[in-house]
Amino acid sequence: MTAEVLLDVQDLRVSARGKDDVEIVHGVDLQLRRGEIVGVVGESGSGKSLTMLALMRLLSRPLEITGGSVTFQGRDLAGLREEEIRDLRGREIAMVYQDPMTSLNPLMRVGDQVVEALRAHGVPKAEARERCVELFARVGIPDPARTVRAYPHEFSGGMRQRVVIAMALALRPTLLIADEPTTALDVTIQQQILALVAELQAELGMMTIWVTHDLGVVARLVQRVVVMYAGRVVEDAPVERLFAAPQHPYTERLLASLPNPADDERPALAQIPGRPALPTDHIEGCPFRPRCPQARDVCLEEPPLIRRGESLTRCWVPPEEWT
Repeated sequence: MTAEVLLDVQDLRVSARGKDDVEIVHGVDLQLRRGEIVGVVGESGSGKSLTMLALMRLLSRPLEITGGSVTFQGRDLAGLREEEIRDLRGREIAMVYQDPMTSLNPLMRVGDQVVEALRAHGVPKAEARERCVELFARVGIPDPARTVRAYPHEFSGGMRQRVVIAMALALRPTLLIADEPTTALDVTIQQQILALVAELQAELGMMTIWVTHDLGVVARLVQRVVVMYAGRVVEDAPVERLFAAPQHPYTERLLASLPNPADDERPALAQIPGRPALPTDHIEGCPFRPRCPQARDVCLEEPPLIRRGESLTRCWVPPEEWT
């Protein structure tokens, strides 16, 4: 039996409002089923983090959702009042943000910030403090009974990120959005955090979205991969299928840029020529066309998402025709 779809994003659009509106996220579709783990990958500026902030309704002016829908457990998030969406954040949907250096209030003790998140959702004060110490221990913060009283400036970037992760996991959300959650961590702690989130995901049936540049993390952790470019989903496929048979030239170039650990000669890393498309660029047809080695005349018309086997791809040219 197919698991129920709990998150259903349809044709999501985000624009920067101004004298001339600029659309930045262009019609993103994304579905997650109970317990599913999805990776969202792409170069910086491809719209990954902005899409996640739109899901959380955390956009600030001039950014605004200008089209589409976000349905979570049958509720239209766009139609919720501010107090309703605030109650949903943390309890049902939580996010680990990309920059641990700016994610914490520098004037509050780190433990108090976790306790505050718990108290905001009705957890009694004594229980919240006890759970805070337990969470610090689970994410690998040493001597948690003491360090809960520290201030952010007393923590390294990696320690701050662990506090942010503890805060996100505090209420055992149904959906965890992890935006480059282990960027500031050393390799040992990174593995601990990845294992922790995987453990909780299995224990709670928690859906997880990993937003990352690390294709190694993607290969190990996720079941399905969504590739974004220029604010669009250009490929959506099961992880094994994507690594074995990419269906979009951009995905193929991303995979080709990975170093080969078995190559003793260590040649120069492959690169994607050109620069990523900007929201203000006016590119006729497929936005990847100026950088694409497989571009054809047909690419002057922007493709829809096309199904090829298990994959969805936004490309007119099938891999068997690639040069």
